[in-house]
Amino acid sequence: MKFSFLTLFFIIIFVIFSVASLSQNVGVSPGKMDLGKVEAGSTKLVTFYIITPSEESLLVKLEPERVNLDFIGNNIINNFSEEDITSWVKVINNPVELEPINETLKTTGGIIRGQREISFLIEIPKDAESGHHAIDIKPVPQEPPETIAPVGGKVVAITSIRILFDIIGTALRRGIILDTEAGKHVNNRLEIKTYFQNTGTVTISASGTQRIYNKTGKLIKELYLGKKYVKPKEIKVFTGFLPTKELNLGDYHTYTIIDYKTGKAEKSSIIELTPPTALVIKGEEGMFIPLLLIIILVIFVISVIIYRRI
Repeated sequence: MKFSFLTLFFIIIFVIFSVASLSQNVGVSPGKMDLGKVEAGSTKLVTFYIITPSEESLLVKLEPERVNLDFIGNNIINNFSEEDITSWVKVINNPVELEPINETLKTTGGIIRGQREISFLIEIPKDAESGHHAIDIKPVPQEPPETIAPVGGKVVAITSIRILFDIIGTALRRGIILDTEAGKHVNNRLEIKTYFQNTGTVTISASGTQRIYNKTGKLIKELYLGKKYVKPKEIKVFTGFLPTKELNLGDYHTYTIIDYKTGKAEKSSIIELTPPTALVIKGEEGMFIPLLLIIILVIFVISVIIYRRI
């Protein structure tokens, strides 16, 4: 019993120290940069440091990531554009090798043994949307192809840098629901399509919910319509699926809400639940199906003739 306990104890200690020795913490300094107001069509140079407490050389790749509006401060959210700007980032020499420095630096965040100055460009196109923009740059440690890691791999802690800038111009976030209608039947479910248009000047992320009521006003179902990015003047279809197996035919009331964080579009509509229609295939002027039968018959006759000759 004692032997088993000691064995288990040493195994746990070995695993803990093995994981610690394999861990790689990669961070950035500073953690956030605000470039202020910029012009569409301009190019900005961004410089920061990648830091690590590791004593070994690390190969790090920089990956731009789209920023979720939920993590943006309320002071700029009303003028924020959610267009995808990851393609604007041009990293020089990516991936980069992070070499250990000769001296150990002690900071409030811990000990630094490796650092590397990194520069990249943000190329803002001329047709870029006005308003505040944000992007995260994440340093991801890379394994050399010839390296064979032990079982369990390496534990990696990553800190991203956030870049903020404000493109000069007017930024409006708004949208409207144009219409809601019943679609086709799919596996005992009825499609309910809601048409939402971005009437502002910047890309917005929108998510929808829809409540379905019967004639007496009783709530029978609440649907989630998903999340979509909608560009200015663009119309996107948000689709919900209403289970129809236990519902009576007739009219139903819908109340739809499309939420785009800085506002909501709402609309009440009526949809009609009708029986599923049978699929009927008709050829042009009744000629498609006979023509298909003739082609099949010709192929069959030719096959029989070739077979007999062989």
